[in-house]
Amino acid sequence: MPDRRFTILSTASLPFERITNIPVSVDVQVIPFIEIMPRPVDELKPRIAEFASAKQNVVFTSAHAVHIVTGMLKQKPDWTIYCIRNETRIAVVNRFDSDLTTRFASNALFLSKLMITDGVKEAVFFCGDQRLNVLPENLVNHGIDLTELIVYDTLLKPVKLNDVPDVLLFFSPSAVKSFFSANEISPATTVLAMGTTTAATLREYSSHPIIISTEADKAFVFKMALDHAASHPIT
Repeated sequence: MPDRRFTILSTASLPFERITNIPVSVDVQVIPFIEIMPRPVDELKPRIAEFASAKQNVVFTSAHAVHIVTGMLKQKPDWTIYCIRNETRIAVVNRFDSDLTTRFASNALFLSKLMITDGVKEAVFFCGDQRLNVLPENLVNHGIDLTELIVYDTLLKPVKLNDVPDVLLFFSPSAVKSFFSANEISPATTVLAMGTTTAATLREYSSHPIIISTEADKAFVFKMALDHAASHPIT
């Protein structure tokens, strides 16, 4: 019997409610390298109420934004919601009424293309302060009047690791920046990244090989890590 378990370290929270059948041979560690800080309620509530009082196209690329906005809604909005899958879409489905029109795409670029194809003329983008440029730039370049409301700030929370994990999971460029401010990647560690943007940020800091998830879904990335653990057992 091996004297230790296979270690998977996630640099952000995991949706354990959607993760089952973790083998006893796998040790899952979660160390968030970023913290989500909602903007002040008295700053957000009037703006959100204003947007909820009229018919709108709204955009979400973050489940954090969905939770913050829905927590401040006082009325059912007449919105067409555009969002990316899977984490953000799950949050939208769970937090909004099912009769609202919801359109989704696999990533921010494809979502912007969907909005352009749909003939959207104006939209409201609920986002964080570290939001990526792909979607807003593409929309504005195609003449769409985009209003951005920052509903949260992303704070870096570096942690110095003492042990070397077998697999390291990254889900955002911010977490990558936070990690490398205090650590390096061991040659013995397998690195998984959610999406090409997170992978591109990793390449700015390291030449370490990266396995890139095709789905913007933490549970999907974690399943990839479990599959890797199964094919690389500790002996």
